[in-house]
Formats: sequence, structure tokens, C-alpha cells
Amino acid sequence: MKIWKIALLVEDMKEAEELYVNKLGMKVLERLDLGDAGEALFLDAGNVNLELIPTKAFEGGGRLAIPGVHHLSFQVDDIDKSTEELKAEGIKFIKEPFEALPGLMLAFFDGTNGVNLQLFHRKS
Repeated sequence: MKIWKIALLVEDMKEAEELYVNKLGMKVLERLDLGDAGEALFLDAGNVNLELIPTKAFEGGGRLAIPGVHHLSFQVDDIDKSTEELKAEGIKFIKEPFEALPGLMLAFFDGTNGVNLQLFHRKS
């Protein structure tokens, strides 16, 4: 697996966009509509993407709702198969695979020292 994005959960999306896009020069690759939670931004950060997510998107989500570095994400072709393979290796999942948005499947699992790790699959 390869890391394809790092996600930051941010309290002020305008401030975050000002910093990462306008001051640091990262290019917006996508604005993903999250409904009532606002929108997430996918930015070109060089060899990896940076995702900015509004805190409202994870309200009430326990440790997934804490602002800051939210997760490291691994893009996979088959989220169910990858989940089962990791479980067979003894990996504990925080959140089983679920459809976050139409065609977008996610799952969260434990990394070391409380780092959230994510499996990500977007159907074509």
C-alpha cells in the first residue's frame, strides 16, 4: 500500500484554504461537497495530496472528531478485501467500511500511537 493523502481536520476552512492555497501555493484538485458539513478540499502537496476537512464532518465521532492531523489514507481497489486482509494480520478497525458519499467507500483502523489510518476507495 502507498499513502496517497494526508487529511487535516480543521475548524476554520477559510483560514486553512488561505494558508495552504494562497500562501503556500498548493493547487486545489477537488472541492468535495459534504452537504450540511460544508466541503472538503483536496490539494496537490507534491508527491501526496493534502485533504482539508471541516470539523463538522466528524461531529460526535469520538477520536475521529479531534481537529489536527486526522488520518493517513491508503487508496485500495477493493475495500472489503483489504479490510479482511488487515484483520487477518490482527489490525483493529475503528470504523468498518461504509459509504461516506455515493460511490465513496471508507474504513478507519488503528495506527501506532493513536494515529488514525484510512482505507479509501472511490468507484469509477
